[in-house]
Amino acid sequence: MKLNKKSVIINSLLSLTFGGVLFYLVFKSIDFSDFYNRLTELDFFWIYLSMFISIFEHVIRGYRWNLMMEVGQSKKFSTFVTTNVIIISYFFALIIPRFNDVVRCYLISKTDEINFSKSLGSVVSERFVDIISLLILIIFFLVLEFQTFILFIKSYIIDYTTLDNKSIIIFISFLILSIIISRLIIKKSKYLENKFNEFKDGLISVKFIYNDKRFLLSTLFLWVTYFLMGYLIFFSFSQTTDLGINAGIAVLVAGSIGMVVPVNAGIGAYHFLVASILLGYNLDYESGLFFATVLHTSQIVCLLVVGTMSSIYIFFKIRSKS
Repeated sequence: MKLNKKSVIINSLLSLTFGGVLFYLVFKSIDFSDFYNRLTELDFFWIYLSMFISIFEHVIRGYRWNLMMEVGQSKKFSTFVTTNVIIISYFFALIIPRFNDVVRCYLISKTDEINFSKSLGSVVSERFVDIISLLILIIFFLVLEFQTFILFIKSYIIDYTTLDNKSIIIFISFLILSIIISRLIIKKSKYLENKFNEFKDGLISVKFIYNDKRFLLSTLFLWVTYFLMGYLIFFSFSQTTDLGINAGIAVLVAGSIGMVVPVNAGIGAYHFLVASILLGYNLDYESGLFFATVLHTSQIVCLLVVGTMSSIYIFFKIRSKS
């Protein structure tokens, strides 16, 4: 597997810069001593439970990926292996965003000797399904909580109540710049261009897999785990204990959009969007930002732990095969 080192370096530096600016804009007015005091009041049982459930998210995604790769062939894949491969890919994305899919396809080609291009095609198909699922979720949320969405628009598009005009302009400018540069990098990547036609086997898997109940159920359960990972954190501190299922769905939608922004682990963007959407549920911005920080950090810590374990396992598995 050959990657354009220049593209990787540019992508990493751009993401780190953009993430750093976002982090500053989002947290510049926050009293971190107050954050520390809030930490002492947390009920960590719910945080640990959320972290535990996040592991099942990787298992479900590994199982669903198996279903897509098995289309059109007799070979069966181990969910345990693919789960560990996926965990490593997300672990890797903490350092270099947007290359995690390439990493997991490379690793599965080493552990199970599947064609790299076919596995990458299945991942492209999987991402397509994820996008469609997210769009459906967004539409569902807009129907369910239209007034909350309007409040969000008024607060951050019209009134600029939390960020001043200068900060908004900087935020939007960096977002547009990062998207443009990311697209240029992808378009100029000869590696991806040359491999595009080889994705067909993987892409075709979507056509056949849609009728598989196992695929549909695993997709549903995947989003349920995403929901629970955020919803359970509500019970960890007093300000969010009374927030209901609708607020949990709002966090799921805002957080999912925040993770799409091309920065390492959605840092800054995730926190801003989650804290902002919770204003519609009578939670002040600082409390919402604290909630987003606890949720995001707990998942990162969990990923660091299981990612290290998965890396050790896959390393020895590949070594034993060679």
